[in-house]
Amino acid sequence: MSRRRRFVAAALVTAATAGGLVACAPEPPTDAWVLTPISYDNRLDGDGGAPEHIDLTYPMALTGDTAGGFWGHSAGSFVHIDADGTAVRRFNLDPGAPSGMTVALNPTTLVMTSQTDARFTSSVVLFDTDTMTFSDLSDDTRTIGALAAHGGDVYLAVYGFGEPTFTVETLSASAPGTPRQIGPAFDGHGPLAIDVDDAGTVYVATESERIVISDEGTILHREDVPSVRPAVAVNGDGDAVWTGQAPASADVPSFVRGGSGEARDIIATYSECAAGPNASESAVDVLTLATGATERSLPFLCGQARVTWIDDDQLVASVGTENGAVLVRIAPPGQAR
Repeated sequence: MSRRRRFVAAALVTAATAGGLVACAPEPPTDAWVLTPISYDNRLDGDGGAPEHIDLTYPMALTGDTAGGFWGHSAGSFVHIDADGTAVRRFNLDPGAPSGMTVALNPTTLVMTSQTDARFTSSVVLFDTDTMTFSDLSDDTRTIGALAAHGGDVYLAVYGFGEPTFTVETLSASAPGTPRQIGPAFDGHGPLAIDVDDAGTVYVATESERIVISDEGTILHREDVPSVRPAVAVNGDGDAVWTGQAPASADVPSFVRGGSGEARDIIATYSECAAGPNASESAVDVLTLATGATERSLPFLCGQARVTWIDDDQLVASVGTENGAVLVRIAPPGQAR
């Protein structure tokens, strides 16, 4: 049995014993952000027997599935949870299969970087999860630093050769070929994250700044904000959640609804950004929600960079470490369901 399977098997007991407590949970205050641990059936595709519901898992990279659900993945292990909260897919890829950055083009098609060498991520492939087959989309000699998808298009942040720069580029998922550059080259060779809204506006997070680029390549916004683990997630309306070292707002209450004791403890560990496990570090990222001209830094789930929108109101984050992590649904006041 693999390490992940042993860990998850142990978590089943926790989830089962905590299940009876959830029904008696109080309702959240009307002004509170609601943080809900996500429980899902961890059985692999095709496994029979009783459901194996867990809410204690391992850290996952996340991508919204474009239909109200999301995909989570880590080291070749994948789960697809739909808009109803049901795990509709759960599988492990064979060794040697693409296992790099992953974003959803639609609920059943993923775009992935083919990471056959830990130092080199240049190939982009489409993964049809219905047929479990891969097809080539783009092959480049440059290294890809970040990946996003929207509509029928794929977006890449690609590092330059021989100089500390990167460019943002795009190509059609239906027409394999050479990506087209959007906007100028930017300084930086460190960690990156990108996302795209319905207008084709591209949002770029780096270790030192946030950049917003129009679909025609015009720089719409640029500001210096340092980040330990740069990340950005944007919904269709252009509401963006960024990670960065900003003072957390003190007037944003939160409420943890349901979940096992262990899941709630993990969330609590990361929900006091001024006194949590990262407080001794010189720099701690917090999540900042930017809606139009308004920004608010959230005082919970600090130090986390695995987050995605699942619709225009709610996000999902993966919170924790290999010793225990939780998928958390995040809803602003009045939007929890």
